[in-house]
Parts: sequence; C-alpha cells; structure tokens
Amino acid sequence: MNTEPKIKTQFLLEKDSTTDVFAFFPEMEYNDNPGIKTCYAHIGQHSACHIDYAAECKPADTEHYQQLKEELESIGYELEILNV
Repeated sequence: MNTEPKIKTQFLLEKDSTTDVFAFFPEMEYNDNPGIKTCYAHIGQHSACHIDYAAECKPADTEHYQQLKEELESIGYELEILNV
C-alpha cells in the first residue's frame, strides 16, 4: 500500500482552446521558482506553468482529461483531482 500523499492536480484547458488539456500541479514548484508550478501535457510532458496563466485557463471536463489522467497514473502518479 502506497503511503505517499496524492498529488493535487487540476486539469485545465489551454487558454483559447476547447480541446488542449494539461495537468497543473498547484503545489509542485518548478525548479524552486516562486509563482512557477509544474504542469504536464501529452506533448512536451513536464514543463513550467505560471500561476497567472493557469488562472486564465478553464477547468477541463472528465471527457477531455481522462486520457491524460490515465497517462499520468501509468507513470506512477497518484492524483487528487481538484475541482476548480
């Protein structure tokens, strides 16, 4: 049984998109930069995301993020999906 805490995750649609989804990890700093968090997308995988950009994006519906969620879980992530 895994005792690691789940990673808080928001699935968001890229700004000005209705289909491009990414996972935003609001508690995971990217390279110790305040205001910059880690995110993950099918293409590009792990990258940086400014909290202001994430705030401008809309929450993704389950149908949009299900494949990305499964991809993250397949590489070992245990997710706590946040409702935004």
